[in-house]
Amino acid sequence: MKTTKLSLIVALLGLSFFSAKAQNSDFNFGIKAGVNYGTLPSGLKDMSDKAGKAGFNIGVFARAGKDLYVQPEVNFSTFGSKYTLGSKEYEPKFRQVNVPLMIGYKLINTANLNFRLSAGPDFSYNLNKPDAPQNFSYKRVNMGGVINAGVDIGNITIDARYTHGFTKINKGLDEKTGLFNLSVGFKIF
Repeated sequence: MKTTKLSLIVALLGLSFFSAKAQNSDFNFGIKAGVNYGTLPSGLKDMSDKAGKAGFNIGVFARAGKDLYVQPEVNFSTFGSKYTLGSKEYEPKFRQVNVPLMIGYKLINTANLNFRLSAGPDFSYNLNKPDAPQNFSYKRVNMGGVINAGVDIGNITIDARYTHGFTKINKGLDEKTGLFNLSVGFKIF
């Protein structure tokens, strides 16, 4: 509960900052969508036939700053996994709201072309209850870190990123999230 409140406070502070910066020409707001590939790395030796599954994401982003910038996002993401524990196969599917808060640097910054690198924390909230063995449940709230590389060509933005869970999304199964993401977006302003 404390993590959820902290996430909401950080998101509200970020949105307040960006609404004040909206008058600045170094501010962008846009929409994005793409594909995800999720994995749930585990240290549990009894687990076998582990495989990730694809999903999608859709969201909004804001970016403020010239060379050094701040980029918060709110995304809806889906992904899944597959594994065998004992003799039973499980296929947990996740539907999450993700709120990454990244700080980045534009390596090339021209009017029509930008190459960017960014990183920061990522807060996730599961909207569903994924399939799990009896007495093993997935947490609703998860915290991780994100590394992102992107390019902007005019108003089109392309991002490739990896998000790694810092907290165990399932303590009993010793699982953390790993999420690869490729998205294309459009800067509205």
